[in-house]
Amino acid sequence: MKQTPGTLYVIATPIGNLEDITLRAIRILREEVMAVFCEDTRQTGKLLAHLRISLPLHSLHSNSPDAKYTRAVEFMCTGNSAAYLTDSGTPGISDPGSKLVRTCREAGIPVVPIPGPSALTALLSVSGFPGRNVLFLGFLSRKSGKRRKELESIVSHQCVGIIYESPTRIHALLEEIADTMPHAHVVIGRELTKLHEEIITGTVRDIFGKIESIKTKGEFVIAVYVHEKN
Repeated sequence: MKQTPGTLYVIATPIGNLEDITLRAIRILREEVMAVFCEDTRQTGKLLAHLRISLPLHSLHSNSPDAKYTRAVEFMCTGNSAAYLTDSGTPGISDPGSKLVRTCREAGIPVVPIPGPSALTALLSVSGFPGRNVLFLGFLSRKSGKRRKELESIVSHQCVGIIYESPTRIHALLEEIADTMPHAHVVIGRELTKLHEEIITGTVRDIFGKIESIKTKGEFVIAVYVHEKN
């Protein structure tokens, strides 16, 4: 008789405040899975320790060799359910996870999403911008020409653009937005849900005019919108 495979649970984790973990995620981790595959065992280990959950942890990220993915699939093919967690937020959203999901599906392993925190939706919910047409760009290309085209796509699609950026490049990004879309309105989220959370709003020209006041620490999410009247 063929062994019934286990299930892969793709679990969203807090982007800062540990209280944002969902009750369902906690129950799945406590009751349903035999192991956790994750982006970084150190970060996931801190979360599980906070939840008082003890499970075997296995590193699995975008640079992991194929052999690691094969072992993960073999583990679930023998009837064991497992979870996949990234360092913060929802796996597969500018984070690892998609390769494991594809590999499991190809092997006939059920994949179940356990939704929860996401920097993308967190910022969009407080942006005040219309959320019907949203273009998620994640981290822009390092190549200047391609970056400009990615920014221009926000205008051509007449949408709200959501961008992730590092603290070392936030000033440069705002300069590029001001150059590409001088009439754009932006909402910047820094350290969302964390102790020093900061949300900055205004036109890109106004914000760029006082750019030195923006702290280059923590993680940034930026929503960009060009109002139709402009």
